[in-house]
This record gives sequence, C-alpha cells and structure tokens, in this order.
Amino acid sequence: PKGDDVDADLSQPPKSLKEALRRIELDNERQYFLSGEVDVLAYDEDCVFADPFVSFSGRKRFVDNLANLGSFITKYDARMLGYDVSDDGTTVTTKVMVKLELNLPWKPVLAWPWGVTYDIDPETCLITNHEESWDIEPLEGVKQIFRKPTVKITGNKDA
Repeated sequence: PKGDDVDADLSQPPKSLKEALRRIELDNERQYFLSGEVDVLAYDEDCVFADPFVSFSGRKRFVDNLANLGSFITKYDARMLGYDVSDDGTTVTTKVMVKLELNLPWKPVLAWPWGVTYDIDPETCLITNHEESWDIEPLEGVKQIFRKPTVKITGNKDA
C-alpha cells in the first residue's frame, strides 16, 4: 500500500491528492464494487461512471446501483492483480480478478479480470471519472450467466 501514512477522514471530501489516492486504495481493500461499501464523498456529485455496457453521470445513481447489485450476489471473491498510480497522481488504474456467484437457482459464477481507471481532479481532489474495463468480451461475460459454473468461490459471503 502506497498511502498508509495518509489520514483519511471519510466524513468529508478528500482535502489533498494524497488523501484521494488513499481513499481509492481503502475502497479497493473493502472490495466496494462487491460489498457496496463505497466512499461516497471521494466522488464528484457529477462523476461519470462507465462500464462496457453503459455510461452515466451521478454519484447517487452509482451508489444505488451498487446497493442493488448486492442483492443479486450470494458469494464473491476478489484478488488484486494490479494497482498503478500515474506520475502526477491524478489517475489510478486497478486490475482485479473477480469471481461472483449470482442469486439464481443454478448459481452461475461470473469470473474475469476487471479493471477501473479513476481520474481525480487535482483542484477538487474528487474522482470525476470511474471507467470499468473487462478482460473479456461483454457478450462472453453475459453468456457466463447461462452456463453451469466451472469454478468455486471460497471467499466472502455477501448474502
């Protein structure tokens, strides 16, 4: 971890670029994208969120989407593969191996490397862009929903 020595007050927006970077790191340690425990104040209210299917702006919608996702996941596991910060400290790129079991009768497991690029505004120290990438074609990811699982999840239970 790069920012262990930086205090992060989650009750208010980040006050420095270093704190913003630390808060992204803490969000990833909490596996926010699966647990739903996201540091809301680290994001600009009009942050743009994008994945291979959709793009929208608005922090509240993102938080609502994470909360809704939690009801569809019965188990999950995530392992950090990469965490890179740009030289100027305004971009973070992560890569995580994600496995999640969906709350469907046949318990499909979705598994692929998933990444996020976070852009931080150096003036406000807020995340203004959160762009997901998948190391799988979106259609292949969707097809995993309809297949019998080929991997087991031994990690966290979310529901």
